Amino acid sequence: MTKHEDSATPSASARPTEDGWARGFQAFLLLAVCVLCVLVVLLLRQNRELRSQIEFKKRVEQTSAAPSLAIGESVAPLELIAPDKSITRTTFGEHEPATLVFFVAEHCGYCEKAIPLWTAALRDSRESLAAAKGPGLRIVGIVADALDDASLKQIAPEIPTFRVQDGPRTWLLRVNATPSAVLLSPLGKVENFWIGETNAAQVDELRNAILAAAAR
Repeated sequence: MTKHEDSATPSASARPTEDGWARGFQAFLLLAVCVLCVLVVLLLRQNRELRSQIEFKKRVEQTSAAPSLAIGESVAPLELIAPDKSITRTTFGEHEPATLVFFVAEHCGYCEKAIPLWTAALRDSRESLAAAKGPGLRIVGIVADALDDASLKQIAPEIPTFRVQDGPRTWLLRVNATPSAVLLSPLGKVENFWIGETNAAQVDELRNAILAAAAR
């Protein structure tokens, strides 16, 4: 009887082997879960980028068929959604500031080149804007292909950044390219615009327009 019980009892050398196998299997499961989590995050990011690119492509197709902005025309106010989900509205009127709208897309190489030129023009005009006795100038940055708050990235510290709900249904559809800058009068009329690849001459014009707006 004793001999039978001894043969059924696992040996001392077998237990460490089984414990080691269990620990190894647990480590494998933990690693697999971590890898799976990383893959899910990457897939979600790729899905967001793909959605953004598809929406931007649709916008480009719509824009190509839309008439471009015209100097002197009036535009409607925009509802701007900030990264914190707060909503503000660009208002127009005699005592309102002029509005300078910077329009960029997340997947736009020309935008990356334009943003430092824009911010340099704003920095050069900072003292004039601060000393303006009138309403001054409102700076608005809009990311064309931001689908939600999570994908809304700050354009630059000098440019408050927003997205516009249903942007293609607004006058922004008629901004035919990115990067673009549009200067609106206090009454909401298009005073000037700079659309497409930004160069030094355009930046000089933009700087002069900012100074003129600050001097009103």
